[in-house]
Amino acid sequence: MIEKPEDLERIPGDFDGLGWTFIDGSFDPGSRVRRGRLFQKFGAVSWERTQVEAHPAINSDLQKATINGGHVSKELSVYYECTELLQKPNRGEGLQLALGRKDGHSLWRILQTERIASGDVLVTLRAESAFGVIPQLDANQIATDALPGVQAALDRVVKSAYRELPQSVVDHCRNAAVMITSRWMQKVTHSPKPVEQDLGHWINAVRSQFGDGKRFALRSALETINRLHPRGKDNESYKHSLRNIDELDAEYALHALGFVIREVNWGQ
Repeated sequence: MIEKPEDLERIPGDFDGLGWTFIDGSFDPGSRVRRGRLFQKFGAVSWERTQVEAHPAINSDLQKATINGGHVSKELSVYYECTELLQKPNRGEGLQLALGRKDGHSLWRILQTERIASGDVLVTLRAESAFGVIPQLDANQIATDALPGVQAALDRVVKSAYRELPQSVVDHCRNAAVMITSRWMQKVTHSPKPVEQDLGHWINAVRSQFGDGKRFALRSALETINRLHPRGKDNESYKHSLRNIDELDAEYALHALGFVIREVNWGQ
């Protein structure tokens, strides 16, 4: 369970038999939604001797079972339905789960938690990934000298998405929006080199270049990212009575940035 950014540093490096276990049920790659059952460890030790029924396809099990009432003793990690999740506020809905190990994991948002007829805890998860939201850059549309800076800015967005605090995600989106818009306007205006200005300047520059009636959707997406930025600054938020920025706002900024990339025809 990821409840704060520091929890990402505590993801186990290997299966220790003490964590939660997720059993896949279904996955839809189009909607990035998967469903499965979630279990928690039964007991305080990783492995324990447990009496289980003999496996019908394992001869050694069957031989041992004949002298032990049909059962065999095995060293197992014993789990039961994840009632710990049910004790979380709203049954954990809206929180994050990290699936995998420290050196290879994915982040998922809990959409729904159900206690099904068997008593198991069934969770519906949505992938927390900027891939698919932030399109792949089309290098043929970008000036050679501009490509490294734009790609680096987008890499920072992808790395921060769903892993850092919402304000950090918005900050990276705003920086990437500046890089994209400034380099795109450099190409549009045939300027010898990019002009380094903030995002507000480039919103006005797009309006001046194309007029009020053109590129309105592009300007609106840029304006959205620009206006989310001060919400994460305590003094600005207090001064203007702004609502604090949250995870959904950060996700909105990611989608706005993806729209900007497609709108300037830089996405594949």
